[in-house]
Amino acid sequence: MAKIEVISRMRSSNPDYEESFFRSYDKEGILHEKRVLSDECDYGCASYHRTSADKGKTWSEWETEFQDTKEEGRHGRLPESPDGDELLDAMQPPVYDPISGCTVSVGSSFYYLYGHEQGLCVRQWDLGEDNFRMHAYYKIVYPDGREERKMFEFDEGGADYDPAKYRDPNFLDKNRCGAGDLFILPDGDLCFNLFPYVPLCCRLAGIDVNQYFPSSPNLHHGLIVVRAHWNAEKGEYEFIYSNPIMLSDVQSSRCVMEPHMAILPNGRWILVVRGSNYKNPAWNPRVNPGTPGFKWFTFSDDNGKTFAPLMPWFFDTREVVYSPAAIHQFYRSKKNGKLYWIGNIIDDPSTIDSNGPRYPLNICQVDEEYGFLIKDSLAVIDGLREGQYEVELSNFNLLEDPDTGELEIRMTKININDACQGGGKPGDWYSEAWEYSILFED
Repeated sequence: MAKIEVISRMRSSNPDYEESFFRSYDKEGILHEKRVLSDECDYGCASYHRTSADKGKTWSEWETEFQDTKEEGRHGRLPESPDGDELLDAMQPPVYDPISGCTVSVGSSFYYLYGHEQGLCVRQWDLGEDNFRMHAYYKIVYPDGREERKMFEFDEGGADYDPAKYRDPNFLDKNRCGAGDLFILPDGDLCFNLFPYVPLCCRLAGIDVNQYFPSSPNLHHGLIVVRAHWNAEKGEYEFIYSNPIMLSDVQSSRCVMEPHMAILPNGRWILVVRGSNYKNPAWNPRVNPGTPGFKWFTFSDDNGKTFAPLMPWFFDTREVVYSPAAIHQFYRSKKNGKLYWIGNIIDDPSTIDSNGPRYPLNICQVDEEYGFLIKDSLAVIDGLREGQYEVELSNFNLLEDPDTGELEIRMTKININDACQGGGKPGDWYSEAWEYSILFED
């Protein structure tokens, strides 16, 4: 097995915020870096951006994208809402399509009744209220400069957001879906994921949601893989949708989340998703105390048109890949051409409860014919360090050096030694931003 070397360093620590750094290259080779601060779970309260034309040797000044302040309030707050509703918009970084000459991006709007902190973090999680709405969009910038932004529509009578009707049910309750994970396929088509809420996903699949996911269907979503093919004659994209991909609430209390896909040399598409064994009583989940935590996988042998039912992922030794509900990602090395998966793998499955534990962070080679993990290649990127008995090693992002093929990982360590984010004690929002260089054998 090809060996790896891991070099790590702590870039910064922050006593008051979860501080995260993200880097990416654009098509001109300009390096972009974003710095995001959070003092509320899954909510960025400030974002800054800078660029480098020499691969990080020199940088522009930081520019503020948004920053919540006591004077101006929260950046997503709707001033016309007496209940503090919030609307946030998140389009992912655009992708240039050389076939069409267009620049394309997909993303979601996030509407929070009563605001993110109260509506989602308190009322939805603690009381099971249906306060969160996603809507999926695509944006196309054509070669002539024209721009088009549209919402994906699945329900008749649906409407886009109208500031004059901020709680319009035709917007809030219809076309509930998210979008993300855009990339270019080997054949040149674009590919991305849609995340229809469970009732919509079941309807598209021809399944009775009351039989399949009766517990809390409006709080969770499934998955549809979309291929976007450029029709040169019509001058537009044609969207080809896969079958809906879901887990019932006896398999996962939160259906499916955070998919990541890789395409094998034989043409098989392999897709791995995060499930959850979280037993939130407010959601009336049908998972039981013995429900294990692992990653689920499926595959397609017809270029993404149909995917097999989701199954627990496994090693070549036939052992299950036990893993918490946490971020994960595939990566193909430019250095040796091998495919890897990065995520948390847990030795003792009895310790997995919902999102934890999220250590160690592992890297493991993927079999190129069938798509399982090769156990003998399993290696640790980071784990508990001296003086630690708890830490989250999951909020990571990847970047490949375009010249050397070296893999860079940026990760924010949080929840160190039971200082759970937002727990109400001094130091609860302490975080450490770490950087890792992963060196692969040629």
